[in-house]
Amino acid sequence: MTPVLSKTLESTPLRRVVGDGLTLAFREWNADAPGEPLVLLHGIAGSSADWEATVRHLGDRRIIAFDARGHGESDWDPGEAYGGDQHFSDVATALDALDIDRCTVVGFSMGGGVAMIVAAALPERVSGVVVVDTYPQPEMTPGSRRIAGWVSQFTEGTARFDPAIARHFRDQMAAGQHARLDLWPMWESIECPVLVVRGDNSDVLPAEVAAEMLRRQPAARLVTVPGVAHGVPYARPRELAAAISSFCVDA
Repeated sequence: MTPVLSKTLESTPLRRVVGDGLTLAFREWNADAPGEPLVLLHGIAGSSADWEATVRHLGDRRIIAFDARGHGESDWDPGEAYGGDQHFSDVATALDALDIDRCTVVGFSMGGGVAMIVAAALPERVSGVVVVDTYPQPEMTPGSRRIAGWVSQFTEGTARFDPAIARHFRDQMAAGQHARLDLWPMWESIECPVLVVRGDNSDVLPAEVAAEMLRRQPAARLVTVPGVAHGVPYARPRELAAAISSFCVDA
């Protein structure tokens, strides 16, 4: 899924904040709004710009969207460290730097995996977590293998992310490896309310995997968005925003 960049978000000033050993770019809306903010984490090969259409429908709450390390305008890691642990450390460090004591974390695809780690590792700081079309199992689903193949095709100068990420996927695909980080222990240890949002036609988060997620995490509930596959934030931003807003009220 190619990220959609809108003129509205392009005009939103980028700011900088310290991450874990590098600097992250982020966008912020309604900075002075009261209450706990929403923290948005994008998917592989994307950026904070991917959330613009959804943000339009989220009302006047404070919202922060980060560019992950190696993506958008954030720094590339010289050691090519782009694992879940590094993304988690970036978010935790940035929350400290921005004086955010508690928040609701929303993550799409890759960002959803990071959101699971944040919710599990920082229970005192996360009041709710929304994971959008992603999953905790260590084996790639058919959709994830397809996306990995797509990302692997990018080379120097053809992407708005570190080409080392594409090279990692090329090497992984060439070796026939379809493993990913096992997040089941993290998923099962989450204590706050959890919302899983799934595209009805998604092969990234198949229905049976979503059902297993609900079975193994009693705090989770599922919203299925009809007529869309994996790219829920791009194709159904209004519906995604409605699900997030309803969840924040009920959580």
